[in-house]
Amino acid sequence: MGKLARLFIEMFKVALFVVGGGFAIIAVCDEVFSRKLRWTEEGELLDMLPLYQMMPGILAAHNAVYVGRKVAGPVGSLVALAGVALPSIIIFTAVSMGYDFIPLHNPWLESAFVGLRSALTGVIIAMLAKTWRKSVSGVRAYAVFVLAAIALATPGVPAVAVILAAVVCGVASGLAGAGARRAFQSSPLAALLFLQYGAVAFGGGYVLVPVYIQDFVGEGAKYLQIAPSEFANLMALTQMTPGPIGLNAATYFGYRLFGVMGGLVATACILLPGFVAMSLALASLERFRESAVLKGVMAWVRPVTAALMASAAVAFVGMSCYDVTDSPHVSWCTFGPFNVNAAAVALAAAAALAVGLRRLGVMSVIAACALAGLAFRV
Repeated sequence: MGKLARLFIEMFKVALFVVGGGFAIIAVCDEVFSRKLRWTEEGELLDMLPLYQMMPGILAAHNAVYVGRKVAGPVGSLVALAGVALPSIIIFTAVSMGYDFIPLHNPWLESAFVGLRSALTGVIIAMLAKTWRKSVSGVRAYAVFVLAAIALATPGVPAVAVILAAVVCGVASGLAGAGARRAFQSSPLAALLFLQYGAVAFGGGYVLVPVYIQDFVGEGAKYLQIAPSEFANLMALTQMTPGPIGLNAATYFGYRLFGVMGGLVATACILLPGFVAMSLALASLERFRESAVLKGVMAWVRPVTAALMASAAVAFVGMSCYDVTDSPHVSWCTFGPFNVNAAAVALAAAAALAVGLRRLGVMSVIAACALAGLAFRV
């Protein structure tokens, strides 16, 4: 079997069977390509994480570009990227087409989804805690975090604008140191929307959650106005299905906007900015790492990324630990002051501790919380 074919098959298999997002995919790839195929050094892909996080786009896609380029040059990058993206395209196109037929209002399934949403809340909080020291360090970083958090909490302020403002300030710092839904009636215009998402996704799919909420969730959203409970269920499905979270969600939203072709366009466009950025970066890796402009950008973008993750955590607390409908999610939910779901709070806290202390993997935590939801139901 040719090297390109083997590269595609191995990337496809990893993306097809690994659940839990980009970090999980990178960890498995590190084992497959170092121990099994000996195409990389052991730990090499995990060592590349800081570079992946500096680039806009999806972490698993950055990893595919790196491995593909090392194995077979620029063509290998494209082949590996196709391998890691194809399972998401296939599975989430099917999920999108059949979403209305999933019995989400079945009491047993609804109980499991409450557990899943609670787990996702805890996972995001744990990830924020893990990355806090690296993302928010120093007086300026704290100031940027607070300003970004205030901006994100202000109605009418686009999350994308907050990220772009940080990029502009970062470029300036580095140099100094050294529409409405109906307006989108064609795939080319939809492509611009998802290109924009791909260009501002520093740090992986979780940071896109506030952007997706602003653009697609609730009556005031510009493009879809889906219910908060549907979005929460969607995020749980992205965790329980193979592929990167940000990529799965893009496929779903693209499908909802323009059908199957919209899903394909959205998937391709959210990957394109990261592919271009990683390809350029890897062409001159050492010089890129020492770029004063890049260091300036990351000094401003990292605290904004932390603010976006905090905003996502707050959103998921609302979707999992509070009643987001006119009645409780399911019969076992117990609501106290301000309509708090005590069981969901307990599950979210347990999930955050388990992931933060590395007692369990993300997938194990999510499965355990789903089972706990069923147990509470009983």
